[in-house]
Amino acid sequence: MTPAVRIAIVGKNEIVREGLRRILVERDFSVVAAVSTCSALRATAAEQPDINMIIVDSVSNSEGQGTCKQLREAFPTARIVLLGEDFSVQTTSEAMSVGVDGYLAKEISCEPLARSLELIASGEKVVPSQMVAAMMETDWRHSADDWMTTAHDVRLSEREIEVLRCLTRGGANKTISRELAITEATVKVHIKAIMRKLSVMNRTQAAIWAVSRGVADAPFLARRPG
Repeated sequence: MTPAVRIAIVGKNEIVREGLRRILVERDFSVVAAVSTCSALRATAAEQPDINMIIVDSVSNSEGQGTCKQLREAFPTARIVLLGEDFSVQTTSEAMSVGVDGYLAKEISCEPLARSLELIASGEKVVPSQMVAAMMETDWRHSADDWMTTAHDVRLSEREIEVLRCLTRGGANKTISRELAITEATVKVHIKAIMRKLSVMNRTQAAIWAVSRGVADAPFLARRPG
């Protein structure tokens, strides 16, 4: 791991912060700050202007997501990693929706933590391995009858629902264009509109939103131009 990645740690527990700092330093990460709050990190930002990644140790889902949302606004280019204990699809989806780049289990061991941070630093999104098991369950999904109400609540059009379903399968713009018989430029317009309506920052977050709310299982509607 190159020391070019400059990491800040945010967490209320000083012992946890120090333990995490030592683990990262031993693995050649550059830890430039370890503070208790987002406000404290903002105060030190002038001294450490090149923070590339921020790791948040949360005491609760809501507190952690709130901190990450503040950090995303204060440090728009930094990678944000949230450490949590809830591995449900819903919780992970909510974390990603506030701009988190990685959602990791607090119980993760040292080496997997280091490898996960390397992936996140390179631009990948990382979620807990426990989430795979959760996605095999069915009780977290909305019922088939709910998906239309969910889509209507956020004002998704029929075509946007089709594009969103393609995103859940990892479709590239060219693939979606061919499947729906529309131009790539039109696909881009729809994706931009979807992200705005869902208040998400990227395609991955939009796909997670769709899967967790049953929209991914919605039947394709009658196709029409554009």
